[in-house]
Amino acid sequence: MKKLIIFDMDGTINDSSPGITYCFRKTCEHYGKTDVSDELLRTGLCGPFTDNLKSIVGINDSQIPEAVDFYVKHYASEGQAMARLFPDISDVIRTLKDSGYRLAIATLMAEKYAVMTLKKESIYDLFETVHGASFEVEYTKRDLLEKCLDSTGVSVKDTIMIGDGVDDYLSAKGMGMDFIAAGYGYELDPGFCEEHGLRYVRDPKGLLDVL
Repeated sequence: MKKLIIFDMDGTINDSSPGITYCFRKTCEHYGKTDVSDELLRTGLCGPFTDNLKSIVGINDSQIPEAVDFYVKHYASEGQAMARLFPDISDVIRTLKDSGYRLAIATLMAEKYAVMTLKKESIYDLFETVHGASFEVEYTKRDLLEKCLDSTGVSVKDTIMIGDGVDDYLSAKGMGMDFIAAGYGYELDPGFCEEHGLRYVRDPKGLLDVL
């Protein structure tokens, strides 16, 4: 049995896609880009936020600070309220905690909003540590995984990550960390997982079976 489970947030614990895509669309409109497709907007659901801003909105590095500020203001006032936990995930997390697992969060969502979401859903206290993106330092997912290990003192071999993005998988793999794909999330769908030989679950309850 592993000692520590590190969860991703967006696409793994909560479905924040309506708010994220809405705020990307509003940001695109702010910069005069009104013909953006839903498919392009959904590419912003996984991966580094500033990279997504540049590719979706079509802006250069000098415009990033203003674009981040515009997006964040809309996310805080409207987008965050659109997020919902995936069905059963709260009960699954409580069951894992009661079973003796230590729990942590590593998310490219801004840490401030990750904590707010967890507190709103009354599951914040179930996690030993929460590490998220910063507006001052551009952390990679690997950086955040390493922060979770440092905070808990648990080794890589005693840790497993659960995430829904290719970046989640590659970051864990690069560290030699075991990984389970949230096949119900945004990027690592069952077809991808089967093609690449990844362990995955089709819904949150499936985590109780594989863990």
